[in-house]
Amino acid sequence: MIFAEYIARDLAVPLEVFRHHGRQDWVAEGDVMVANLGRTMKLGPEPHYMCWWQIHSIARMDEWEAHFRTPEGRLYAAESPVPRAMRFPRAGLYDAVLGSGKVAPGLHLVEFFDSDAHEPAVLAEAFGRRAAAAPEARLAYVLRRLPLIGPDPGGLALWSFDSYAAAEPFLRRPRGGPVSVTAAGLYRNFGDDIP
Repeated sequence: MIFAEYIARDLAVPLEVFRHHGRQDWVAEGDVMVANLGRTMKLGPEPHYMCWWQIHSIARMDEWEAHFRTPEGRLYAAESPVPRAMRFPRAGLYDAVLGSGKVAPGLHLVEFFDSDAHEPAVLAEAFGRRAAAAPEARLAYVLRRLPLIGPDPGGLALWSFDSYAAAEPFLRRPRGGPVSVTAAGLYRNFGDDIP
């Protein structure tokens, strides 16, 4: 399961401070940051920043809440500079239909698609077909939100490319099939993005 944080920069916070703390300081056994992305060159819609955490199951939410009610958790919440340097306006819970592990550095296209209308097998088959037809692209993840527990349209697909020029054929290719991609944005790993 993926817990995705949608992040915004508070313009009152200097960019250097945001960049430093945007790498995030959360460390806990079993929580793996698989993607920390910043929209680059203003190419795409909001969110400007996303951080995806692989968690073992939705039970992790119970564990996090219990932790933040302990003295140690309250101290972390009071002293960590991260929530003061960044805004977290939304989060979502997703099943990974395809993909695992950390996203490698590079240029990434995040596609936003309607996932609620499709079963995971349909999504896996549709994106698998597209990946097979696009040798210039590497499909890293396809995420399907738990219904309504994440922003519309509900699905996220992350493709990686060697460069903008390498991505161009993919960007120009028609998006046929059962999945409706409603928006897309270009991202880089956090800190490598150009705001």
